Amino acid sequence: MVFKDIDIFWQAAQAILQGRDPYSIPNLEVFYPLPFYFLFIPLVALPLPVVHVGWTVLQAAILVAILRRRALFVALSMPVLLTFILGQADIMMAGFFVLLRAGIGSGIALAFLVLKPQLVLLVAPWMLWQWWQRDRWQIVWFLVLIGSLVILSFIVQPDWVARFIARSGERTRAAVSASLWGLLAYLPATIWLPVAALAVAAIVIWVWRKNDFNLVAAVGLLTSPFIFSYNLLPLLALIRKPAFLIGFTILSWATFAISAWQSNDRASALLTLLALAALYAQRESAAPVLMPSRREGG
Repeated sequence: MVFKDIDIFWQAAQAILQGRDPYSIPNLEVFYPLPFYFLFIPLVALPLPVVHVGWTVLQAAILVAILRRRALFVALSMPVLLTFILGQADIMMAGFFVLLRAGIGSGIALAFLVLKPQLVLLVAPWMLWQWWQRDRWQIVWFLVLIGSLVILSFIVQPDWVARFIARSGERTRAAVSASLWGLLAYLPATIWLPVAALAVAAIVIWVWRKNDFNLVAAVGLLTSPFIFSYNLLPLLALIRKPAFLIGFTILSWATFAISAWQSNDRASALLTLLALAALYAQRESAAPVLMPSRREGG
């Protein structure tokens, strides 16, 4: 359905303004933490057709801003197309990834990324550890913003955490996700969970020791059990070589065909594996991306 997700975000934000519980609206797939929908409150005053156009233009502008000429190589990739078709927010989230990586308002950027937690299950603790050692002011900025949003959420709806957990449970999809969990789900059911858990633990330990933002971000997406293919857009902001981006686009169509045939998104994890290989190659030919030097003003 065209613009399905932005319509959901808009309706959830409208419900919040009206004092209603967005998680209880029938047939409305509200699966994110309540503070996420605060981002869309400014759009509630606009009619949906205007929101559709404005959101598409904004996403296109962000994509070009973060990728520049490289956007040409991925404009027809399935994650990008799905983001535009559904009206998802992952191009905006990719923009926050770029700010986080560059050290520009990184504490604030991480606070916004946490609103879509499946994207930063590994990056968030890694960044907090890096900041603890190098730039504790970023932790302050992060805690102030995310704390303010959480407190406001409890004021608006005191039971929102319980309602969020109850609704999110309906979306448990580790075995069909675009992740290592999904790839390994081809194993017999009796051994899938322990094997997948061991594989995830091993790769997380490996990448933590590499101490490289790009690799941590990619492995975080590979090991998150709640990933759809359009959630992989932050990878595009990390890959520099056009050849890999073209390969990403071609492979995305192949994985989309497989996913449509199998009615799950497991094959899209191959995109993350390709990106991880590209990022590792970049790392071997250049210095690793460590924490940026401290910047004033968060």
